[in-house]
Formats: sequence, structure tokens, C-alpha cells
Amino acid sequence: MLQDRAALYVSGAMTASERENFELVLEFHAEAQAQVAALQRVGASVALATVPPAAQPPAQLRSRVLAALADRPQPRERDAVVVTGGDGRIEWVNSAFLNLCGYAMAEVQGRRPGKFLQGPATDPVAVQRIRTALARLESCRETLVNYHKDGTPYAVEIAIAPVLDDDGRPLWFVARERRQTWAAVERRTSGRVVPA
Repeated sequence: MLQDRAALYVSGAMTASERENFELVLEFHAEAQAQVAALQRVGASVALATVPPAAQPPAQLRSRVLAALADRPQPRERDAVVVTGGDGRIEWVNSAFLNLCGYAMAEVQGRRPGKFLQGPATDPVAVQRIRTALARLESCRETLVNYHKDGTPYAVEIAIAPVLDDDGRPLWFVARERRQTWAAVERRTSGRVVPA
């Protein structure tokens, strides 16, 4: 199943959303990285074998590659990312998440995010919508108030997407969190926001 996902990724057969989620999985999953690298090597070999040697002079090829890289959009500020297993327990987070919430990896790994991030100003209705969507294995987006390790509340927009195996069971849930202003939270929640 992992090999199938890697093949879909390398071939370009994933949707943009599936591709984006799989790229997050690639950040922490060494076996997936190895599968993708192996498939890319095979694909490059096949592509080069079909191109006549004199078809692309090296200087022109280099120029085309550099031009393509220059045209790529610059990366935006990194979102905080949390990857949980199918059981909802954290397997991996990026440094942006650790900076946002104030915890260390050892403090969050194996825990459910809501248990230590949510507090008095977290909207229980939004939390229930998240739980319902995840139980149905659907993507969701909500704005929540979470809490830093020191107790300071902060507002985030959270987008969560499941990554399913071939039988439709969840392998991972990938969550992206982007910091929001308090005004954005007040517009999107039921008015329970009480900034410290």
C-alpha cells in the first residue's frame, strides 16, 4: 500500500490535496522517502533512455531547469504540521508546531493533540465538528483557540485531512495549523473567545 501511494505520487496521479498530504508524510516517514526515491530513479532512467543523446545540449537543459526553478512560487511561512496515526496519537510534528505550542517533541509524541492544546476558550462545537469529520474519514477546516504550554491562548485555523490505505482505513491524519488573529476567531466561532 505504501509502494502504491509512492507510485501515485511519482507518477503525478494524485490530486493536489492528496499530493500535498503525502508530501507531509514524506517529511517524517523514511520508508516512504525511500520508495519515492527509488521510483524517481527508475522514472529518470526510463526518461533518459528514450531521449536521443544529442536532443538536448547540456547548456540548454541546464538553462531550462534553472528557469523552471526560478518560476516556482516562493514558499510561504511554514504552517505548523501535526501527523497522527489512525488512532489520533501524534507520530510527528514539525518545528513550527513546537514553536507555536511551546512543547518539545518528547512531550507530545504519542498523545492526542486536543488533550493538551484545548482549554476554556476552545469552542466545543467546533471540536465536535472536527471529531465528526474525522470519524467519517473526511477532511475538515476549523478555527480554534488552543493553548501554549505556558497557558497563553492563541488562535489557529486547522485543516485536517485523512491519508487512507487501499482498504479505506486511516493510515494518518495530517493537520496544518496557521495562526489567526483574535478578530478572525470571533467571526468564525460561537463567540466564546476570551483572550488572556
